[in-house]
Amino acid sequence: MRFLQKATLRRWVAAGLYHTGLTRPLSQVLAYSEKTPVFQVFTYHRVNDDRDPFFPSVPTDIFERRIAYIARTYRVLTVEELADCMRHSVLPRKAVAITFDDGYRDTLTHAAPILARHGVPATIFLATGFIGTAEVPWFDRLAMAFKYTKTASLVAPWGETLELTDRAARVLAMERLQTCLRTLPDDERRRTVDGVLKALGVTGRNFFKNLMLNWEDVHALASLGFSIGAHTVNHPILSRISPERAWKEILGSRAMIETACGRPPRAFAYPSGKAEDYTDAVKNLVREAGFTCAVTTRFGTNTGRTSPYELRRGGPWEDHLPTYALKLAWYRATTRDGSPQR
Repeated sequence: MRFLQKATLRRWVAAGLYHTGLTRPLSQVLAYSEKTPVFQVFTYHRVNDDRDPFFPSVPTDIFERRIAYIARTYRVLTVEELADCMRHSVLPRKAVAITFDDGYRDTLTHAAPILARHGVPATIFLATGFIGTAEVPWFDRLAMAFKYTKTASLVAPWGETLELTDRAARVLAMERLQTCLRTLPDDERRRTVDGVLKALGVTGRNFFKNLMLNWEDVHALASLGFSIGAHTVNHPILSRISPERAWKEILGSRAMIETACGRPPRAFAYPSGKAEDYTDAVKNLVREAGFTCAVTTRFGTNTGRTSPYELRRGGPWEDHLPTYALKLAWYRATTRDGSPQR
């Protein structure tokens, strides 16, 4: 109850500041009061209006309101440009970057027109083995199986029987299984996913024909101001495969993008991207492959002292724009390479 009261009060305060026109000036004051410039990197995967709980996405109206506010309030650069600024010790105030992971086609069909309307650049990180194919990451195969299964229950890898009697139960079971599978070595995860799909009775791949971008789509994004980054070939968690396989995944994605786009990518995104999902050895491989920066999914803001191969990402996710805008300013003021000081 106390949490709900705090959330309601925060929403009222945020709405009051926003509708009286004070949120943007507050953001400006906080930006210029920083001892050293700070920048945030936002992460997106999918933007569409499907409202499908098995395939979470940001609705286009919410995405547009966020982008319109960011474009009015902050200076949007690509991740690569910000890494260059870090290298030359010339980070601008009020800087942010926008990124998309994996290579979903709705980045082109839904997100890109909004970004173009507001003159906002972005970087997309491609898992290149899925581009121009009907193949998709394992978690999407799993999501589709839970969405369409007729099975009433499933014995999870940890031995618990998961009820699948309605949509809410199937979504919860899917989320729990995805969390578990991310902790497994890659080969074990592959075997487990295949077993789960068989148990659910949904093993076909004909659902995914237009889910991912093709290379013509990638060229179209580049023409709209996107920079193209790499996200491995097959999206394995790099800390859970051998160094030899990690090198092939990292260098392979770079080579595929260079061949298709005529220039090598400069930025890399670690799959999953939490602290346990990459290692110092993996960071060294990314550097040796020729990338100038890499992004994680570890929450936080970045300064000139942040490693360019371990950039933090994340931000507010509230649908309520005034709360989103106020939290954006607050995180910048209270977060440094880690969790916010609340």
